[in-house]
Amino acid sequence: MHKLKIIVIYFMFSLFEFSAGMTEFPCSFPCPWHNQTFREYSSRFYEWMFNADGRTSTLYSDIGDIYNIRCHQITERFLIVREEGTDNFRCLSINYNPETPLEFIMEGWNEFTSANQTTAFTDLCAFCKEPDYPFSWTIGDTPPSTPLPASVGCNRPSSCSPPGEVCSSSKTIPKACPTTTASPPTTTDPKTTKSHCEKKQNTRSSA
Repeated sequence: MHKLKIIVIYFMFSLFEFSAGMTEFPCSFPCPWHNQTFREYSSRFYEWMFNADGRTSTLYSDIGDIYNIRCHQITERFLIVREEGTDNFRCLSINYNPETPLEFIMEGWNEFTSANQTTAFTDLCAFCKEPDYPFSWTIGDTPPSTPLPASVGCNRPSSCSPPGEVCSSSKTIPKACPTTTASPPTTTDPKTTKSHCEKKQNTRSSA
């Protein structure tokens, strides 16, 4: 219960930090996803492995396709990823609950190209189009606790217009992980240890 409260507090903080249409560039994937492997539960067609560095990942398909994907930009609830070594990008609409951080729903792939892109995109309207299908991701083989809806609601950045449902700028991707406080290591005074050992030896010799 204590961990849940911490997650909620950090979630509220992240909402404040990324509100008003703010953009994170360069970006990192949500902390709970780091070093995790998700499976696309709807079709079991894809497997997505997020690396421990938080910025890179690998997407596998069951027909042998492998894509090395880097987090390029996060604007509101839209994740822009780049295929490493190419000018190929994808705009993904992400929706997940920080109380179940090891599952999330994603809408669409929305592939596009942009040559020599080294900065954040300032206008996503041409790229983050109305998606046609939601995908449900979770770790392991257990079905997600939340059934896959026909739609996850808004699917267009706040600066855009229909078609599609335009999101509020307050809709964001939760990012933070709860912090943990490690206990300091226990040290032993060598003098105390030596004295204790000598005392045990003396006791044995006097027996």
